[in-house]
Amino acid sequence: MSTEPSATLHPATLSAAVPSAAADSDPRPALERRLDPQIRKLAVGVWTAELVGDELANISYGGRPVLRAIKAVVRDHEWRTLAPSVRDIEELKDDDGVSLRIHVDYAAPGTGTLAYEGMLMLRVTPAIVEVSFSGRAKAAFRRNRIGLVVLHPTSEAGRDVSVVSPDGNVASGAFPTDIRPDLVFTDISSLEWADAGTAFDLGFSGDIFETEDQRNWSDGSFKTYSTPSALPTPVDVAVGDTVNQSVSIEALSIETPDNPVRESHEQAAFAVGGPVGTVPALALSVDSADTGNTGDAHNGPQLPGLDAILVELYEPQEAWPAKLAAAAREADRHGAALDVRVVSDSADGVAEALSSALGGSLSRIVRLGLFRPATQCTDPAAFDALKASLNETGFSGQLLAGTRSHFTELNRWIAGSGGGSGAGSPVPKDADALTFSLAPQVHSTEIPHIVETVPVQRLAAANALKLGEGRPVHVGPITLKPRLHGPDQHAEGDELQDHSFTAAWTLASLHALTVEGVASVTYFEAGPPRGITAAGGTLNPAGELLQKLAACKGDPVLAATPVQSQRAAGKSPVTVYPVQSDAGLQLFLGNLSPRESTARLTLPQGAAASAAPGEADVTVIGAAAGARADAAQADASSADDGALTVTLGPWSAAVVTFSA
Repeated sequence: MSTEPSATLHPATLSAAVPSAAADSDPRPALERRLDPQIRKLAVGVWTAELVGDELANISYGGRPVLRAIKAVVRDHEWRTLAPSVRDIEELKDDDGVSLRIHVDYAAPGTGTLAYEGMLMLRVTPAIVEVSFSGRAKAAFRRNRIGLVVLHPTSEAGRDVSVVSPDGNVASGAFPTDIRPDLVFTDISSLEWADAGTAFDLGFSGDIFETEDQRNWSDGSFKTYSTPSALPTPVDVAVGDTVNQSVSIEALSIETPDNPVRESHEQAAFAVGGPVGTVPALALSVDSADTGNTGDAHNGPQLPGLDAILVELYEPQEAWPAKLAAAAREADRHGAALDVRVVSDSADGVAEALSSALGGSLSRIVRLGLFRPATQCTDPAAFDALKASLNETGFSGQLLAGTRSHFTELNRWIAGSGGGSGAGSPVPKDADALTFSLAPQVHSTEIPHIVETVPVQRLAAANALKLGEGRPVHVGPITLKPRLHGPDQHAEGDELQDHSFTAAWTLASLHALTVEGVASVTYFEAGPPRGITAAGGTLNPAGELLQKLAACKGDPVLAATPVQSQRAAGKSPVTVYPVQSDAGLQLFLGNLSPRESTARLTLPQGAAASAAPGEADVTVIGAAAGARADAAQADASSADDGALTVTLGPWSAAVVTFSA
């Protein structure tokens, strides 16, 4: 990877109306540009921000994060985001600050043709940051939303806010701590709050705005956006239709804060301790739309210890035998059970059809769920009917309730009926467990936003356990892109699927989901293009990682606690996931950064006592795809007392093993 391209802009050093190179002048391949985008750094007074593509990101005041991002979005009638590309950037100088004029083109999903164009004007002065957007339709289409969105960092959870409406009324509110199923704020013309002696005023013009909790979709943000959800959508957009909006954030400090922002080159340091959980059961899904997608059951890589193969069955029931047979062949390959999710309005004939397709017994099915197509959630009456029909079918697995869609559907489903599993809850009393799915690119495809979903996954799992009043939770399928986005849409692949990034991200995801009560996690599909194998049939990096982790099912996971100095230095991009098994101590490590990262690990007393320095076995995950890693162990008699230092290449993962 190249070093980070960046430019710090100061008013005194800019010439007036200087054209800047367009984004497509970057000669690197598209995937590398996505993984390591050019960043233009802005610093005026104590305001700092980063321009990444068309997004003004990481807006801070005096070194304190204020807003995660401001950007313009165009979303069609199926909630698909029209892909933005920066045509050109113009830098403007005056005596007060910095201004950038950015011309953005928006491509229609599926065709790539120009459907919309916009002009963004960014202005930063010592007192204010302002973003204005003027958009114009180049083609007719139907939209659900067009305009500016503001992303608030999840660190704002619990912060008190004053909400000012367009008519001047002021209401008190707060960003929620638990993931909120309904709107956070509505009817917004401005938001006001205070932080460490600074008063902030976030103003909006051009439309009525409202705020939602994007953690429902695992995004690492709250979002304030226009087009209130109470208005009907979609809306026809004609050629030439325009939108004009602006957002400004103003700060007033009693004392001018120092700007403490400085890069730290301190390596990450972790202390490996005692058990904090166990490796959840791992599963794969198969594409039920293509019964031949799983290949020959007697060839291809195996994942010993894999818990189940998940298959989703849609009407008509006549198609189920072939789909179940393909899923069963894939399960046989790994010695796994079946996890069946039926999408149907009724339980009529479901148990009989499944039993017939599986030779008269449902004993192979370890989990079974039934979901309504319209809501993607469990219907209590259909659930009860399914349970009653399962007698004498050999079914002894778990009956799941919840949603086959995002956590937001589970959250709204339960909240809309009065809360948890008490009176009025839609969760059937006989439900053995809850389920929901995850996808990190519902709203954003940029790599930093995908990475930021990781800690939110743990929060979503914790909230699901609370909603189910302690019932086990089965998470998945987890896919890079949404399986469910709009009517009649098919799941899409992602160029990241076979990249080492996905292995590092999967390890971080599993680390986040390793909490008591999460019983299983389903990642990706068995075959390409959304699975753990590449086109040639070999395991891709994510597949290599899951192969090793599946064999650790139920093994203790040890704590890996950042040492105090590292907490002060900031969050490390390195994930450390220590697993203790009969075979020894396995340290799974991943680097979610486009830069090389180093971690120093203090191991438990005696964990590596039997291994001489340098004898730890290092397996690089995705070495064929360019991942790299190496480890060095200090002599146990030295001052470092056997500490292990692991260096990981960009977006790399590795396993360091000390044999028992």
